[in-house]
Amino acid sequence: MIVMNSINISSEEAKKISVDDLFKKLSTDAKGLNSSDIDKRRSEYGFNEIPEKKVHPVLKFLGYFWGPIPWMIEIAAFLSAVINHWCGYVIFAVNRFILNYYSTSKACTEKHQRY
Repeated sequence: MIVMNSINISSEEAKKISVDDLFKKLSTDAKGLNSSDIDKRRSEYGFNEIPEKKVHPVLKFLGYFWGPIPWMIEIAAFLSAVINHWCGYVIFAVNRFILNYYSTSKACTEKHQRY
């Protein structure tokens, strides 16, 4: 939804009206905005950005336990422990919980370092 000068325009409404009418509602034209208009709108409305949601690392780690594939691996690890096949249990547990968390957190860190 576009919100400017008390004008709310949904994307569906913007698709229905003509381009010229949309330019008028948004106080612009086909050439775009000049630097002073950009500065004025930034001071009034802020930057066009989506704030990043921070997730606590513990909640992120616990999220790895939820879903059909994690449940299947957890059941396999549990059954390995029940039949005293500890080697299989350790392989399932280490593979699922530690390595997956480490690789995902490392990928997220590298993603943020690129920008």
